[in-house]
Amino acid sequence: MQHTLKSSALMLAISGALALVSGCDKIPGLSKPAEPVAAAAPAPVTPAPVAAVSTPAAPTPVAAPESVASAKYEPSLEVRAHSTQAFSYISMAKNARDATVRAENIDNALREFSMAIQKDPKYAEAYSSRAVTYMQLKKFNKAEEDLRKAKELAPDSASVRYNYASLHSLNGNVDLALDEIDAALTKGFSDYDALRLDPDLNNLRKHPEFRKILEKHKVFIVK
Repeated sequence: MQHTLKSSALMLAISGALALVSGCDKIPGLSKPAEPVAAAAPAPVTPAPVAAVSTPAAPTPVAAPESVASAKYEPSLEVRAHSTQAFSYISMAKNARDATVRAENIDNALREFSMAIQKDPKYAEAYSSRAVTYMQLKKFNKAEEDLRKAKELAPDSASVRYNYASLHSLNGNVDLALDEIDAALTKGFSDYDALRLDPDLNNLRKHPEFRKILEKHKVFIVK
């Protein structure tokens, strides 16, 4: 009987010890209160990713796209629709066999460009395109006014600078035309067929400086 009691006591002691061990495994923080503090040690690591995320948000990389966007001004869809319609009229004018129909389409194109400018006075390309239309009508003073405004609004536009070169060439201002061709090529103008064939540049092609400018920009055209 005594042996049985001892065995029972021993079994109770073992069961109690197992209960304590299993309790520590389930909730480790109860037996070692310092452990959670140590586990919180990765907290200093957490700021590192936060700092890393905030670094790319610096204004420097954002400024570049904004400046590019301002250089390539985009008008509204409504304003662009007027320009698109104007170019359609110009295309019809070029294909017209009747002089009256041609004149009507050119007038319509001028009206559409003017409406685009009225709705968006900062739209440089509309001024430039209207100037080219005026040039077809030999209204060079009006073309000069529009191109001056277009250049003021978008001095980095290659097409505006090329159109200005064409106007100066038609007016016999060869030195100014050469300057504008140089600027157009610097800004990225790449319509080499226009440089070779555009009749508006006939006065320029006679000047030896014209070929020098082309060679400077590594542009070589065949007559």
